[in-house]
Amino acid sequence: MEKLVNTSKNIHDKIFSKMTRHFDRASIKKVIDAGSGKISASILLKYFPNAELDAIIYPGDNRKKNPLENAIGSDRLNVIEADICHTTFRKHYDFCLVHLSLGEARHFDNSFEDLFHNIMQIKASYFLIIDIFEDPCVHFRYLEQYIKEKDFTILKKKKFKNPKPEHYPKVKIDKYKLEFDSKHFMAYLIKNDSMDK
Repeated sequence: MEKLVNTSKNIHDKIFSKMTRHFDRASIKKVIDAGSGKISASILLKYFPNAELDAIIYPGDNRKKNPLENAIGSDRLNVIEADICHTTFRKHYDFCLVHLSLGEARHFDNSFEDLFHNIMQIKASYFLIIDIFEDPCVHFRYLEQYIKEKDFTILKKKKFKNPKPEHYPKVKIDKYKLEFDSKHFMAYLIKNDSMDK
């Protein structure tokens, strides 16, 4: 029997549920979690019961790999170690989740722009991007401008209040050190128009 992490009381579960409310979830077969963790993987496996999940983690990132391999028991889960900024994903997916990944680009010596561009190169019909609104490393205006200029459509955009704000210690951005509190999450449901062509 499949064992998943219980995410029912988690704010990210609620965000996912609201943002994908009108999806025919049973029809989703191939899913990619770009920057996976046990919460996001469990949410995807829960809401897409017929899907195979490719959970992408940075090579050697044991803080994500160990929980994924030990906390989730599912033969639908495939953990893949890959640097998204230096990997071409050839497979076609129905859905791509980008859950709290964009703000971590610098943690792995990548830029926000490079990570975001490479994620949007994944051949997925839909993207759900969820990240911390207050994170100075996530450039939402840049994201929205890119979506407008490329072959994508924002289907839904919503800000969610974080019921349990967390304090993030100083983040180094170039020569500046910033710290922030995660008071809100920003979510975008995006359609890849090029997949219709």
